Amino acid sequence: MSRWWQGRTLRFRLALWYAAVGTLLLAVFSSTLYFYVQERMALPLDHELRQDLAEVKSRISLRPEQILWDGKILDLQASHKAPDPWFEIWDADGRLVRRFWPLEDNRLELLPAAPASEHETISVFNVAPEITLRALSVPIEGPDGRAGWMLRVMRIHKSADDALGALLIIIVTALPVVIALLVFGGYSVTRRWLLPLDDMVKEANRITAEDFKRRLPVQNPNDELGRLAVVFNVTLDRLEDSFVTLGRFVADASHELRTPLTTLRSVGEVGLKRSRTAEEYRDIIASMLEETQRLQVLVQRLLELARAEGGQERVHHVPVQLHRLVSECVAELAILAEEKRLRIGLETMECTLSTDPVIFRQALKNLIDNAIKYSPAGARIGVSLAVQGGHARVVVTDEGPGIAPEHRAYLTDRFFRTESSRDRSTGGFGLGLALANAYMRVLGGTLEFEPIEPRGSRFSLKLPAA
Repeated sequence: MSRWWQGRTLRFRLALWYAAVGTLLLAVFSSTLYFYVQERMALPLDHELRQDLAEVKSRISLRPEQILWDGKILDLQASHKAPDPWFEIWDADGRLVRRFWPLEDNRLELLPAAPASEHETISVFNVAPEITLRALSVPIEGPDGRAGWMLRVMRIHKSADDALGALLIIIVTALPVVIALLVFGGYSVTRRWLLPLDDMVKEANRITAEDFKRRLPVQNPNDELGRLAVVFNVTLDRLEDSFVTLGRFVADASHELRTPLTTLRSVGEVGLKRSRTAEEYRDIIASMLEETQRLQVLVQRLLELARAEGGQERVHHVPVQLHRLVSECVAELAILAEEKRLRIGLETMECTLSTDPVIFRQALKNLIDNAIKYSPAGARIGVSLAVQGGHARVVVTDEGPGIAPEHRAYLTDRFFRTESSRDRSTGGFGLGLALANAYMRVLGGTLEFEPIEPRGSRFSLKLPAA
C-alpha cells in the first residue's frame, strides 16, 4: 500500500486526501444534523405531552374502584372527546386500569406495554403500520395513597417521523453527489495550483552544464512554489559562479603550471643540444631544480587551498595564547625580512582564546610573507594584536605599492595578482590571500583589508575572542 501511494502523483494524492477528509467531515456533519433535528423535532411534542400531563392531573382523581374525570365517574363505556388528552392508568401490579383514547383496540396490531414503575420515561410505540405514538409515563399516587401506580399520556408521533425520513433521504441522496464534486473539485484545484511546478520541472530538465543561463519561472514569488523557485534560482546562480570560478581556476592553474614545465623542457633541450663542461651541466641542473622547486611549491599551495575550501581541513580548537603565537610567527619570518633589509615592528597584548594554532599560524604567515614580498627595501612592516568588541584582531601593515580600487574586489581570488606585482622574481602565485581567507573561514573568522594612503595596505585577521 505504501509503495502504491508513493507511486502516485502529488496532485492525485492531494485530491484523494482532500476527498477522504471531506467525506469524513460531511458524514459527521450529516449525522450530527440528523440527530440534532430529530431531537429538536421531538421537543415541541414532549412539551405538548407535559401540557397534557398537567391537564390530566388537574382533571382526574383516583378512588377505590372509581376514576373521576372532572368530578364525574369515568366509566368503561365513556367515549373520548377530541379536545381531551390521551392517557392510560396502570396499577402497582402492572395491570391496565383505564385507557382513554379515540383508537379502537381491536384494530391495532400492538398495544403499548406497561411502563416501568416509579420512573418517568418517554417512549415511542408502533401500534399500527401508519400509527406511531410518543408517550410520557410518570408515577402517581394510587387510591388511598398507594404507591407504584403510573400515568401515561400519549400523542401521535407520525409527523416527526415523516420529516426525519425526508431529511434522511436528502442526506443519503446528496452525500454521493457532494463527494463526487469534492473529488473533481479537489483534483481540479490541485492541478491548477501545481501547474507552476510542472513548468518548473520542464525548465529544470533543460538546464545542463553547457546551458547554465536558464532559470526556473517564478509566477508568484509570495507562495510556496514561488519561494522554492527563487531559492532554486539562487542555488543555480551559485552553481554557475562555481563553474565559472572552477573554469578560471583550471585555466589559471594550467597557465601557472605550464611556465615551470616549459622552462624545465627548454633547459633540458638546450643542455642536450651539444656537449658541455661539468660546470655548465651543473648550472643547467641548478636551473631545472629551481623550476622543480617552484612547481612543487605551487602544487603544494593548490592542495592546501583545495583542502581548506573543501572543508577537509581538520580543526582542533584548543586554548591558545595568541600573543605568543604571533610573536613566534614574526620571529620565524624575521630572517626573510632581514634579507630585504626590512624592519618588523610588533605590538601585542595578552590574549587567550580557543582556536586551531596550526591553521591560524598558516593564515598569519601568508599575510606577513606577502608583506615581505611586496614591501620595498628599507620599509617597515607592522604586526599588532588587539582585543576589542568581543573580537581578537591581528593586523599586518606594509608599505608596499598598495591595491588599486578596481582590484580590491578580487584580492582573495585564486592566482590574482595586479599587473605591478607580476614579477616572477617575487616567487608569488597569487594564492596567499586566497589561502588566508579560506583558513579564516574554517576558523569562523574573517580576513579584512584596508588601504593606507598614500601607499601601503593593512590586512586583518579577525577571530571571536570568546
